[in-house]
Amino acid sequence: MEFLFIIVIAAALWFWWSGAQSRENAIVLARGACKRCSVQLLDETVTLSKLRLQRDKNGHMNVARWYRFEFSTSGENRRDGVVGMLGSQLLSMHLDIDMEELPN
Repeated sequence: MEFLFIIVIAAALWFWWSGAQSRENAIVLARGACKRCSVQLLDETVTLSKLRLQRDKNGHMNVARWYRFEFSTSGENRRDGVVGMLGSQLLSMHLDIDMEELPN
């Protein structure tokens, strides 16, 4: 029984640690995407919006997490962005932006 408790605690710690690493990578990627588009990442916050198990390209099961963030093209408006992470690797990136809105 004690061994099972240790396994559960270890699994919970791993899940928390991998989530923290994934979130940190998502923040860096969102910041970089915003910088490349010359828009401002608002509040520098990235929040978890979706979580599921998914296979990677090698067929191994991993945790896929999607993070939402907000950015502004003018400092006055708010737009949505999404970063998808599979483990600590980028799965997808989307910024809700029209090319006409980009600053010159």
